[in-house]
Amino acid sequence: MRFSKVLLVLLLMAIGVQGALLLSRTRPEAGAASPVPPLGVGDTVYALAGETAAGSTRVIPMANGTGAATVLYAFHPECPYCDSIAPAWSPYPSTDDAGSVRRLAVTMDLPEAAVDYAERFGWKMDVLSMSRLTPADRDYSLLAKTPWIFVFDSGGVLRFQGHGTELELVEAAVRRLGTSS
Repeated sequence: MRFSKVLLVLLLMAIGVQGALLLSRTRPEAGAASPVPPLGVGDTVYALAGETAAGSTRVIPMANGTGAATVLYAFHPECPYCDSIAPAWSPYPSTDDAGSVRRLAVTMDLPEAAVDYAERFGWKMDVLSMSRLTPADRDYSLLAKTPWIFVFDSGGVLRFQGHGTELELVEAAVRRLGTSS
């Protein structure tokens, strides 16, 4: 009987220690940045910054005076789903003939690998490497899911986002903005 009481006390102490360890791991670190909420439809992105294959920094203003919608194609070269969808993205040029839609492929991968990937699938759109983004950056959510597509109006307001296979929905969103692709 006495042995079972000692065993019970030791068991309860072990549970208490495990609970304390678990709680200490879930507390945020002092000074840690809180996660930035992902961008949603209706949010505005004023500009995107990244690197070109040549290694130069490029800033792309999302709000433009031309009235052109912007379609972003988020990908990652090591994503098997991107490999299956990438051929469907190849017909799209950086801008359409009327200049009413501009298209840009964006990734968190390094510039050289990103351009190699785009060339492998025959993409005609420009590629922007945003490899320096961190989860604390607001634009990080644009690249957190791949393959993913975003449609912005000429003011930089996000109007649609969806899976990379939803090309018909992308085209419908672009048409709703009063442009043709």
